[in-house]
Amino acid sequence: MFDLLIKNATIIDGTGAKGWQGDAAVRDGRFAVIARRVDGAAVRHIDAQGLVLAPGFIDVHCHSDVALLDEPRAEIKVRQGVTLEVIGNCGASLAPLEPESRADVLNDVVADLGRLKRPIAWLSYADYAAVLDQTGLAINVMGLVGHGTLRIAALGYSDRSPDKSQMSRMCALLAAALEQGACGLSTGLIYPPGCFAATPELIDLAGVLRSQRGFYASHMRNEAEKVLEAVDEVIRIGRQAHVPVHISHLKVAGKKNWHLADQVAAKIESARARGVDITCDVYPYFCSGTTMLALLPPWSLEGGVPALIARLNAPRQRERIIGHIKEGIPGWENMYHNCGWDKIVVSSVKTEAHKHLEGRSVARLAAEGERDPFEMVLDLIAAEEGAVSIVAESMREENVARFIALPFAMIGSDGAPTSGRPHPRLYGTFPRVIRRFVRELGTLTLPEAVHKMTGLTAQRLGLNDRGTMAVGGRADAVLFDPHRFSDTATYENPRSYPEGLQAVLVNGQVVIDGRTYTGAVPGRFQRA
Repeated sequence: MFDLLIKNATIIDGTGAKGWQGDAAVRDGRFAVIARRVDGAAVRHIDAQGLVLAPGFIDVHCHSDVALLDEPRAEIKVRQGVTLEVIGNCGASLAPLEPESRADVLNDVVADLGRLKRPIAWLSYADYAAVLDQTGLAINVMGLVGHGTLRIAALGYSDRSPDKSQMSRMCALLAAALEQGACGLSTGLIYPPGCFAATPELIDLAGVLRSQRGFYASHMRNEAEKVLEAVDEVIRIGRQAHVPVHISHLKVAGKKNWHLADQVAAKIESARARGVDITCDVYPYFCSGTTMLALLPPWSLEGGVPALIARLNAPRQRERIIGHIKEGIPGWENMYHNCGWDKIVVSSVKTEAHKHLEGRSVARLAAEGERDPFEMVLDLIAAEEGAVSIVAESMREENVARFIALPFAMIGSDGAPTSGRPHPRLYGTFPRVIRRFVRELGTLTLPEAVHKMTGLTAQRLGLNDRGTMAVGGRADAVLFDPHRFSDTATYENPRSYPEGLQAVLVNGQVVIDGRTYTGAVPGRFQRA
């Protein structure tokens, strides 16, 4: 007796191979039989005529860390067909924690990712993973260790290199977390305190991954005019630490830099040819999303948000900050230069007092208030204690398509479940790949797109029983109409679920059934 028998589907198995007509049977959370024809009794039958059956999608880069604790049903993701997501990206993770630095870490992470509704009772990564398991997850979760989390524990928000003792402390915390199930290390090198770290520090930390088979994932130091140098740094880390490396949300930002896309791709391809295990992820949009603090010069953020606010209230320091935004600093990725105020939109704020600003550009808000946009931005950051998110149009779709098509590129949403008007990638990334880059632009075939969202990602994560449809493998799967599966989330209306999804299975249980969330919570924290 099977638990579930899916008949007459077009099976796209996640390997990149062409689809074929067949049936799939599930028993005890795994695929029991996958063949041209499967007969037998089952608790439930699904006729999938005209539908695609594929492995569940894997979101290799997201920021659901806080949301999963408060909303473990994760409907935002599971309604896209996502059955596993990787948290702890861009240098920020909720574990491991230490008593003396816990408050600072949580203030750093929570300021960007939302307010926790539950108390933080854990310190170790093992306890954190156990708490996630106990919440009742609808999807599977894996986690990276944030470099920023380690650095805050060792030397706070200091703009200096760690001494031998501090370096040992970071390495020990990382090693313990990896032993307890973390899958690697992430950096956010445009954000404090990651932006204060020099390359040798990162090489030393990445070296810890070698014995644990983890990988190094990086939001690079620069995604604009210095993007080539930033790629070089990732390659150097991989080569000298002898570990796999991964570029998060590969892009080239700023119109004056768009011509560098081919050179970026060529540099990564050359490194791979020389034996460096380097991959990347891409989200299918030409607007980015981040914190408004990314608009500020790095030096102004030393000491964290309280120190920043003190500088904003000191006229000479404030004037210096504005001057550096206007003129730039060598080597610093200046988002204002990449976009201009007309292309930077306030997407979410913390307090009700400024909710009316959400969804409107800095340029428009400044004009309506007859204010200087630089002063307005600094005032807003101070008033909201740094908790302001933005969406910025800084890329072009041709380059997004160029990077998505790279054979080593997988899909990551970079979505953060914030309040206000979040980037539409939060609700729409995976169906958008199929709608826009398969059906409309023809950048990818459907099997190629599925591979980038499943099997390729599973390889990077070291998963042998997920990401492809194979007998004995975990029954994470998505059933969708290949002609209708589409994103509906827009910048004006970002909180809109996709259409064309028929069913989602997580560990063999039906979590999405048509338009209905079934209430099943079969997800688990997947230890590396």
